[in-house]
Amino acid sequence: MIEHVLRLYPAAYRRAHGGEIAATYRELTAGEPLGSRLREGAGLAAHAMRMRLGLGPTAPAARVLALAYPFALAVSATACGLHLLRWYAALVSSPTPFWVQLRVDLSGAWGALLVSSLIGCVGAAAALTGRWRAGVPLTVTGLLSFAAAVVVSGPAYGDPVVTPTAFALTAAVVLACPPDRRPEATEGGRAGSAGAVIALVVVPCAAVDAHAVPWVSTDYGCWPLLVLAATSVALTWRSGTRGGLELGVMALVSPALFAHVYTTAWGETTAALALAAVLAAAAVIAPLAGRSARTGRTAP
Repeated sequence: MIEHVLRLYPAAYRRAHGGEIAATYRELTAGEPLGSRLREGAGLAAHAMRMRLGLGPTAPAARVLALAYPFALAVSATACGLHLLRWYAALVSSPTPFWVQLRVDLSGAWGALLVSSLIGCVGAAAALTGRWRAGVPLTVTGLLSFAAAVVVSGPAYGDPVVTPTAFALTAAVVLACPPDRRPEATEGGRAGSAGAVIALVVVPCAAVDAHAVPWVSTDYGCWPLLVLAATSVALTWRSGTRGGLELGVMALVSPALFAHVYTTAWGETTAALALAAVLAAAAVIAPLAGRSARTGRTAP
């Protein structure tokens, strides 16, 4: 198998390091079961694709991906969690007996969607707490299996084109971060910031779905993107930069939540215009926040 994996590497890299990679792989997998060999092979294949795309640990893009990584995990957990939340809200409000409804929901494509969402949530939580060797594969598996289930189930859980594409893009961002940058990417408060994003999205949405906020009937999917916009402003203020990197990172990790907006706010002109206005305002406010932070730090 290792010979096939080595072909994925760029030719120059393969000539320079192919023998060492193959020897290390054989040493690590000697006497190991098939599952372990496949897992090591998959890790090498992912590394080969990153090298072929110029996403090595020293590449300029690695900095962007390291910053995006915890927030891509947060978006993964949030997108999957919102689907579980909406399903649970419908379950408890249905007049159908709980166990009957549960048995129906866990069958067929609906069951695949729910299980995929749960896997994505668990994987993202594990990766954010430093268990990325298990968490990243689980997150990617959850996102991609959710995307496949949406294609099969049609409009049951989102647009059959936009939603799968968006979830696949989010999975790609999670995978693209070089493994040796992942521990660094979740240090220095970044994991906490990503966890705050999850909480700031899920808790208000849960309150709306539970009809605990009488003056709000639905967020039309806009609230999660507003949280990302506010996060970009907060990150820019903290770093004191011009905001381009932070805004770009939030745009990079947003597809799964954008798909949520697309499927719930499509045709709602007022909601779409309000969201566009707020996102445009964030693009203006972020550089101002960075400038304010720089001025405050240089002031005597």
